[in-house]
Amino acid sequence: MGIAGTVFVGVCVTGCHGQSGNPSANTPTSAAASSFTTTDRAWIEINIAMDEQLVPMLDLVDSRTGTAAVRDLGRKAAASTKSELLDLRRLHDEAGLPAENPHRGMEMPGMVSSNQLAQAGALREADFDNHFKKCLRDHLDQKERLALGEKSSGTEPQTVSLASRVLREQDQLSALVE
Repeated sequence: MGIAGTVFVGVCVTGCHGQSGNPSANTPTSAAASSFTTTDRAWIEINIAMDEQLVPMLDLVDSRTGTAAVRDLGRKAAASTKSELLDLRRLHDEAGLPAENPHRGMEMPGMVSSNQLAQAGALREADFDNHFKKCLRDHLDQKERLALGEKSSGTEPQTVSLASRVLREQDQLSALVE
């Protein structure tokens, strides 16, 4: 198992599920949900949290940047992130995951923090652009590691397919961040 796969297992062992104290709330109720492994479920939850925390930063781009290139990057990243979130939320429901995401607000590499978002809101033009690109680069790097882990250790076909798509889109966006 690769490093990213180990990250998934470690995250799940430390609290992916079982947060509610109600076993039936955490038990998938359909045969389709049972096809999702612990790795698949963790990947879905972590990526939803990461993307949801990136969206407010992306929403700042048009009002804070002074360059067309960063504005274009922000729009492409927003389109990719919002499309991915739709698929992740659908998979979340199919996997029978609990409504409360244990990864929301978690401090981890690539996760946009409230401090980073507040800082971005106070910056303009080149200062904003540099901060935004650093946060986006960190986000994309972590998303790549996580997607590689899902591809190597995940088993649910839709989830593995989405991880492959994420890798392609992250590569395209990463090329624009430089």
